[in-house]
Amino acid sequence: MSTDGKQVTLTIDDRSVTVPRGTTLWEAARELGIDIPVLCHNPRMSPVGVCRMCVVDVGERVLAASCVRPCEEGMKVQTATPEVLGHRRTLTQLLLSDYPEQSRREGTTGDDALLALARDLGVDAVPFPDGATGAPRGQDDSSPVIAVDHQACILCDRCIRACDELQHNDVIGRTGKGYFARIAFDLNNPMGQSTCVACGECMASCPTGALTNKAVAGMRVLAES
Repeated sequence: MSTDGKQVTLTIDDRSVTVPRGTTLWEAARELGIDIPVLCHNPRMSPVGVCRMCVVDVGERVLAASCVRPCEEGMKVQTATPEVLGHRRTLTQLLLSDYPEQSRREGTTGDDALLALARDLGVDAVPFPDGATGAPRGQDDSSPVIAVDHQACILCDRCIRACDELQHNDVIGRTGKGYFARIAFDLNNPMGQSTCVACGECMASCPTGALTNKAVAGMRVLAES
């Protein structure tokens, strides 16, 4: 958040709030205790507005991504109108249409953010063809520490920003086009053959089952056997 010391006052869901100029709508809503769902955003990293799950109604032609939209004086924001909730449900359904039937994160630590969001939005059925059969985007188990499931990746870029901004390792990027776009390590090497130092920051930042801890998965298998 970049501010110049000045304050702006706006209303969010008919509640007034005054914040430093430069504060985002997502941050201002958080100060009021209003939870706006996000998949790509994490307060520890720069917001990028990739997933569009955090959109809100600011009275303009299109919905605004609250994680990157700065507050303005006199702005009137609605975070849960029928249009906004409909957008989030449809986007969630589209993401789930390509998602593996079994999430490695949900099956181990139980904190898959996409599946949690689906439950919160009442999305219990996916009305679109399943594009996950056979994991066409592939998996990468070359790392001794981290399991990579490209089929579970929603391209939120949190792992990339965690690697770059938090750990400054600059290992992860993107490769491919269209449906087969995915995260990549160095020059599209297997993770275990890249310059990854296995710090685990990307795995900790991932909101889905795309990057998970092999040791945790192994312990769960042993516990169930």
